[in-house]
Amino acid sequence: MLIANILMFVAAATAAENWPQFRGPQSMGVADGPNLPEQWSATRNVAWKTPIPGRGWSSPVVWGDRIFLSSAVPSAPIEEPKKGLYFGGNRETPPSDPHRWMVYSIDWKTGRILWEREVHRGVPASARHLKNTVSFR
Repeated sequence: MLIANILMFVAAATAAENWPQFRGPQSMGVADGPNLPEQWSATRNVAWKTPIPGRGWSSPVVWGDRIFLSSAVPSAPIEEPKKGLYFGGNRETPPSDPHRWMVYSIDWKTGRILWEREVHRGVPASARHLKNTVSFR
């Protein structure tokens, strides 16, 4: 299960400054803010945590007071990723179970899921690496 840990790097986007894409505004990967922490962990400088079903690999989008995430939710148990660097994680055969490709809208301040939408349902068209999510083809 993907856990949306909204740390202060996402918290840099405010209602006045959205985070519309991978690496943020102008794809710079930089956020200005006088109160941004220099350190964080699983518990330190974390505003909230919200469990999100499935696996996510996309960049969050912050727009106004909402955070948008995507996730692929399999209908059968999947092989868990292993820690560390290794070879042999490629899976040559696509999963055979149907997956649900989801989009979630999350409240910026509370972490509450405001809505969820299924954007596609079907069997993945391609295989994936063990440390990646299902293909979004």
